[in-house]
Amino acid sequence: MPLRSLLSAALALGAVLTFGACDTTEYYEDDDTSLRVFVADFSFDPDEYDPPRADEDRVTASFDARDARVTRGNLDDALATAGDGALVMLYIDLELVSAFDGAEGNTTWSALPLSRSFQEIVLNDDDGVGETISVVGYTASYEYSFDNQDLYFDVVSSIPYTAFSDDPRVLFDFLVPQRADQTGSIDLRLVVIPDELYFANAGAGARIDLRDYQAVKKAYNLPD
Repeated sequence: MPLRSLLSAALALGAVLTFGACDTTEYYEDDDTSLRVFVADFSFDPDEYDPPRADEDRVTASFDARDARVTRGNLDDALATAGDGALVMLYIDLELVSAFDGAEGNTTWSALPLSRSFQEIVLNDDDGVGETISVVGYTASYEYSFDNQDLYFDVVSSIPYTAFSDDPRVLFDFLVPQRADQTGSIDLRLVVIPDELYFANAGAGARIDLRDYQAVKKAYNLPD
């Protein structure tokens, strides 16, 4: 498997972008890739992840972008410069990993990586009065890694699958992501911004909150 690049640029935070929004309407037509923002929408079948693998104390189920169904843009073109200094952000349909329903017909894109907790009901008998309380039993982290030809979407469990069953899918079919069974797919949006464009106008681009898709959308004229 190709060496994966770790994400650091996608966690940059800041205030409001101060230079004008660039026109990315033709992001699939512009030959100058230094001024080209790539947007690719794609999805995974929730059942088509690689068998979970153990990595120290973490257990990971992984999706390979080569198995993705692309619905917008060109995923290969977007990844072609991803490992060469471009800014790479991956967003997930928040409704898939949230306990709350979004507005019907709208997608709220949430930046990866993110984590969510799963509650368990336990008996609290410390004071001699038996009562049940809800506590965080374990967490799942939704992450990604990439190079300039590959992208992986990973689901990482904080507990080993053996806590539930000898079959790892008993746990991961619940975690990948929990609500995907209602929609039939895991919907993701990849945004790749060349570093020349991101740091244009004396680095003003570095002050955008990249975890806020609406802010990125406004700055770079991206689709809804």
